[in-house]
Amino acid sequence: MKKCCCAPMRHKPMPPERDKCPCCVEGMKEVLAQLNGKEVDVATLDQTGPGQGNNNFTVGEIVNDLIVTGTIPGSGQNKRSAAFPICNVVGVRGDVLKNISLPAIDDTCDCCERSITSFLQRIQGQTVDVDTLATGQFNNIQNVTIDAVGKGTVRLTKTNETWIINSCFISGIFDFTL
Repeated sequence: MKKCCCAPMRHKPMPPERDKCPCCVEGMKEVLAQLNGKEVDVATLDQTGPGQGNNNFTVGEIVNDLIVTGTIPGSGQNKRSAAFPICNVVGVRGDVLKNISLPAIDDTCDCCERSITSFLQRIQGQTVDVDTLATGQFNNIQNVTIDAVGKGTVRLTKTNETWIINSCFISGIFDFTL
């Protein structure tokens, strides 16, 4: 059974049934579950926080099947609780991502990811530029290697940085060779 989640899309109505939603969330959900207790930067479709993202997010548990919880820095030494709908998570960034397993690709995630996943597999190993629907450190990611492709996810690496991006939110890939 495919599990999709409706992320807001400009100028398009939200589909009433989950199965007709454009983005598969199972891949990113599996990635986030592996990060419980670890600190990463997280990008969402609406980034209004300092640094254009929710930096230093300590991942907690996944609740109600599609919400990732955790903490973000607050004032002083205090941490603030935070929760993000997984369908709005564009990606995560951090050193801890190098050893995170991406979920296996299967036929259950055939929302808008199927064609981009196939394309990413075709150019895996190449160094490219990637645009996403996020801003700041998650938009216009340049000179990254497509390290691994998973179910609804892709790991991008650079010398000292690693991202795992929800492939549904990739808006463009540049400088590849077919």
